[in-house]
Amino acid sequence: MCINMISEKNLLADILEKLQNIEILLKIGNREVINKFQDEIKKDHVSKRILDLADGTLSYSDLAKKVAQNENVAQITVKKKISNLKSIGFLITKREGNSVFYEKSDLFD
Repeated sequence: MCINMISEKNLLADILEKLQNIEILLKIGNREVINKFQDEIKKDHVSKRILDLADGTLSYSDLAKKVAQNENVAQITVKKKISNLKSIGFLITKREGNSVFYEKSDLFD
């Protein structure tokens, strides 16, 4: 491996460590707010099911369809809740080609 690639790899490792430290500090500083949101989500069976199934393997459409069927609600309701969970940071996305996959973030323990 050339020296330049090793330097870049070390730099990326340093950046990742700093970002993880920032994430920890933000969680500590906002613990009450995060706990409040977690408590609200746990009371909502549709949102809870979304988070249970969001493991990064289901596309947006598949996740919405599966939750709608399991919870006997309209897909539009599930899609609105997916959007809300993403906006508050409990869901993160990964894009692969034209597909978007959802997984639960570290904010929701």
